[in-house]
Amino acid sequence: MGGNIQGCQTAEFLVKRGRKVTIVDTAKEIGDGLLEIFIKPHLLTWLAEKGVTMMPGVKYEKITDKGLTIITKEGKRQTIEADTIVTALPLLPNTELLKSLKGKVREIYPIGDCKEPHLIVNAITDGSRVARAI
Repeated sequence: MGGNIQGCQTAEFLVKRGRKVTIVDTAKEIGDGLLEIFIKPHLLTWLAEKGVTMMPGVKYEKITDKGLTIITKEGKRQTIEADTIVTALPLLPNTELLKSLKGKVREIYPIGDCKEPHLIVNAITDGSRVARAI
């Protein structure tokens, strides 16, 4: 569940380990939001060549013992049989550690997923920026 970079890269990881994968997403297209020039064409082509089914524009209905029930973009209810469902849905910042440290330490600089879920390169950039500022 989720066809952005996290979902597509998770699909790649699973395919390389012999798993049959279907990517479903509510967005109009799979890979919406991927780094267009560098990743999207290569990763989506590779996934298609490996037989990954990609279903954009769906609505998630429910997860059952049989799999994931969705409403397709054509409006049809469908259950995708699955023994495992991986969610790679839009991420939210993880601010629990930040909150627990407030008032206990003199300075706190949130970076990475504490600030905003993104790619590791963004966390490294945040860390470098903060370190240079201190």
